[in-house]
Amino acid sequence: MKHTKCPSCLSKNIEGFFEIKNAPVFSLVTVKSYEEAVKVPRKDIVLSFCHDCGFVFNSLFDTSIDYFTGGYEDQQGFSKTFMEYLTNLSNKLIDKYNLKGKNLVEIGCGKGDFINLLCQLNEGTGVGIDPAYEEGRQNNPNLSFIKEFYKHEHGKIETGFICCRHTLEHIHPTYEFIKLIRDSLESNTRPVIFFEIPQVLRILKIQAFWDIYYEHCSYFSPGSLARLFRKAGFEILDLYLEYDNQYVLIEARPSLIPSKKTFPAEEPVGEIKNLVYEFKEKITRQLDSWREKLTTLKQQDKKTVVWGGGSKSVGFLTNFDSIGAIDYVVDINPHMENNFIPGIGKKYVQPGFLAGYKPDAVIIMNGIYKNEITKSLNDMGLYPEVYAL
Repeated sequence: MKHTKCPSCLSKNIEGFFEIKNAPVFSLVTVKSYEEAVKVPRKDIVLSFCHDCGFVFNSLFDTSIDYFTGGYEDQQGFSKTFMEYLTNLSNKLIDKYNLKGKNLVEIGCGKGDFINLLCQLNEGTGVGIDPAYEEGRQNNPNLSFIKEFYKHEHGKIETGFICCRHTLEHIHPTYEFIKLIRDSLESNTRPVIFFEIPQVLRILKIQAFWDIYYEHCSYFSPGSLARLFRKAGFEILDLYLEYDNQYVLIEARPSLIPSKKTFPAEEPVGEIKNLVYEFKEKITRQLDSWREKLTTLKQQDKKTVVWGGGSKSVGFLTNFDSIGAIDYVVDINPHMENNFIPGIGKKYVQPGFLAGYKPDAVIIMNGIYKNEITKSLNDMGLYPEVYAL
């Protein structure tokens, strides 16, 4: 399956620039056995760049696969660092848009953590929409959940705020999806629309190959995200980066007339084009450096673990699993314990496992958690060599 048009602006002026062979098609599903894990299908990734809008996407993404309803585990709320960020963000949005006591809607709510936090803080009610929501994950009587993909009829839910976090990067027909939300609201221009997704400029600048994996088919910069929202009929209210510039956040409102207002965070297409070509030039050196490092650890019989499960560990290990340097992946989410990484087969363990295992080296998948993780290691009397991505 090869896509020859940009999913965001529908241009055919696209160019492939980076390929990963045999990537597992799943990264967030919970797999209960090694045998099941290694049977997960693998497909190639080709990142392509749109010369007209600056969007980056996997032009080989297979849209026929069900990525959402097979049971996935994506909760980040077990981290103190992350919860501080999410709480501050929630309070900011509540104050900024006067959401106290209001009914709020989240598209792609996952296990319901964010909509639950929002409704606790705003003392209101909420509706989460996600076909993969699991009953019992949230026990807040002020919440209700619709186990479906977003539909036109959901635009009739009475709300002044619709949010969607870390979902758009999993959706290939990006314009179609954003236009569906806009069309569902019809002439109602009142709701604020809030999206948060990983941003690609950082990935390109530091050659963060661990943030490239099959389930992420769409890679937005602030500029390409803003251009998509304007094209779909939204007026942008704010556009900015957060979480050590890892995320791009957009706040918008449905508009009846074309919006032309731009924001300082928006980069021109030429800037992201230059970063794409720089990434293409430097990525081989980045991969070779890590391959050499892991090979050395293996040759020295150093016990090495990855800390941080889910997609980043899949993205990292897809490139280096054959070296055999890593046997375990650590994650603080208890729902991941004793599951196995899709396509890779490494086992997820809780941090307490390391007290007995005594690793010589720990590779942290997200450097923003370095202090939190290092403290956890030291509290167990462990002082391994730490590498933070």
